[in-house]
Amino acid sequence: MTRRRFVKKEDEVELAPQSRKSQICSLLKKKKKEKFLNENQEIYYDKLLNHQITICVGPAGTGKSYMSMKAAVDLLADPSNTYDKLVIVKPAVEAEEKLGALPGTVSEKMDPYIYPSFYLLNKIIGKNIREKLMEMEVIEVMALAYMRGLNIDNTILVLEEAQNTTPNQMKLVLTRIGFNTKFFISGDLEQTDRYKDKRGTGLYDAMLRLQDVNDIAHHEFGTQDIVRNPLISKILKKYEDWN
Repeated sequence: MTRRRFVKKEDEVELAPQSRKSQICSLLKKKKKEKFLNENQEIYYDKLLNHQITICVGPAGTGKSYMSMKAAVDLLADPSNTYDKLVIVKPAVEAEEKLGALPGTVSEKMDPYIYPSFYLLNKIIGKNIREKLMEMEVIEVMALAYMRGLNIDNTILVLEEAQNTTPNQMKLVLTRIGFNTKFFISGDLEQTDRYKDKRGTGLYDAMLRLQDVNDIAHHEFGTQDIVRNPLISKILKKYEDWN
């Protein structure tokens, strides 16, 4: 019995499938580090890259959210590491974390809370790339209410508006950290929607408890670091004076 030989033409040669990380890097195409708008932003960015957990506080307009998203994207785009997922978490205060009664998927339920994060990602990588990464489940939205029992590996988790977490919620998030994972946690202690006294927040509580823990960085922005419209500084000053 004669064996039949199959010879593929050059344009029919099968290429090895790209790894998930390679696909991410190909989409993001790592760019040169952007210039920082002040020295404090650069210090914060370096802390994000060099610690497992970074906890940041500061007023609106200082760039704390932008810098955390930028650092997360840069890490995803870097082929020298194995980070292959960005998880975005925000407290759903208005819904009291009870999302079951709302229509749609978890991502759709969280859309009103996550929109500012998507807006920043659109600025950094473009809407089309952000949507493609969401289709690939590289970018994922997670609700605090559904995090119990998870163990998160090879991931950058960004928790924003952390001043609206309870101490127990913050403990829940922090104890989800797995191997090769970074947590970027930020918030404005002067704008909590849940507590009249900022000392009751999960963000304030974590700052106090975790001051001396190795590989957890702390960072603070002040009104002098505001890089958006300078009018923000004047508005915040008036509110501080009024109180």
